[in-house]
Amino acid sequence: MIQPTLFIKRSIVLGIILLSGCFAPKQQQVAKSELSYPQNWESNLTISEDRNFTQGWATSLGGEVLHNIIEDSWSGNPSLTAMTERLIAQGEQATILGANLLPTAQAEVTGSRSKRNLIGFNLPNGSTSFTSNSFTSGLNISWELDLWGKIADARDSAEKRFQAGSLDLEAAKLSLSGQVSKVWYEIIEGSEQLTLANQSATSFAQNEIFVKERFSKGLANALEQNLAQSGTASARARALSLNRQLNLSKRRLNVLLGNYPSVNLDHNYSTKLTPLPELDYSLESPSTALTQRPDVQAAEKNAEASGLDLSIARKNFFPSLSVSGGPGSRSDEFENLLDKNFQTWGLNGSFSQPIFNGGRLRAAQRQAKAMQAAAWAEYRKTALEAFTELENLLSAEQNLAQEEAFLQQAAHSAEKASTLSWERYQRGVEGIFNALENQRRAFEAQSRALLIRKQRIHNRIDLHLALGQSPLPPSL
Repeated sequence: MIQPTLFIKRSIVLGIILLSGCFAPKQQQVAKSELSYPQNWESNLTISEDRNFTQGWATSLGGEVLHNIIEDSWSGNPSLTAMTERLIAQGEQATILGANLLPTAQAEVTGSRSKRNLIGFNLPNGSTSFTSNSFTSGLNISWELDLWGKIADARDSAEKRFQAGSLDLEAAKLSLSGQVSKVWYEIIEGSEQLTLANQSATSFAQNEIFVKERFSKGLANALEQNLAQSGTASARARALSLNRQLNLSKRRLNVLLGNYPSVNLDHNYSTKLTPLPELDYSLESPSTALTQRPDVQAAEKNAEASGLDLSIARKNFFPSLSVSGGPGSRSDEFENLLDKNFQTWGLNGSFSQPIFNGGRLRAAQRQAKAMQAAAWAEYRKTALEAFTELENLLSAEQNLAQEEAFLQQAAHSAEKASTLSWERYQRGVEGIFNALENQRRAFEAQSRALLIRKQRIHNRIDLHLALGQSPLPPSL
């Protein structure tokens, strides 16, 4: 019979252990950062999302060629492949943590042989030692009971981070699609610029020959001849520079596709910048952008995971209970392990309650709370960056269209002025300097018109990416 004093002491100790978990910090989750935004974009221009670009914007923008190039980049880019494999590993982490909710079972068979020396005993035959064998087998089952949901929270946190990783992968694919598409159009624009530069060099060379003939006849002076030679040399130098830049873009595209950095491309590309397709307009709210952006969704998933981490940090203050044991057998002879007469069983229980740890648990709880606050701040930052990108891109969509119209008009007028100026020089009513300068301006105006067209295409690509729209159909 247990003495009353001993019973009281044991009750006090058990009470202290159980009540120590009650001193855990209160759950203080950081609230989600709510964003305020207007009903319409400041540019008064929004993109209709009724179609959701089910066919992907790559085909509508660049045809099957751009579609195939982006598809090749998704399968061949080494950085994207590495990110995919890391995501697979991250998904397995959620599986590993989820397995802790279930019991573990392990079959064991052990054997030992020992010898003992006996001193001071008179044994028959003068023996002073003996040997013994011991064999055991059994099934060891152990299980930590998830009394407070801590293990489930760890699994859910890992799943949230896996979901965030999946969204980060989608964002990386969108980013890669944008890089590939932009470099592709840089190659097309660079080819047009090179063609224009070669035309300019040919035109200046013809003018140089004309001036040289006039100089030989005494109709032109040395200044006119030097100016003509300078114009030809400058035009040829520009053509070489553009060709070098074009090769850089081709090599960059091959690297993005996971190929050797060669100037030779596996895909045939157009030599003309095609007109942009028209955008559909509607009165959609800016809030819809947040539901389509994978980077914003990933930031939200990470913040939700940090909330589960905070819950785990608080539940670490509570006691834990685990049980272990299972059936088995024990014998001095190995062949007896399967004999029912030698069967055994055991059951063990373990109760653990943190009492003193130097403030480690409270520090971990404060750390988890700070990480959750940082995660929600990161979510807000990502959302604001998304709004900023869309406002800038929507505004640029209108401005660039107007700039292109003016530059096309300027290029057309500059070409007419160059033709008239050269005709006036041939008649001797205008100097060679003005004629060559007008010719240079004409080619420069055409070059700027090509550049602004490429910038419009790049802006349209960025707009699709900022809206979270995939370049390929969902099945890919």
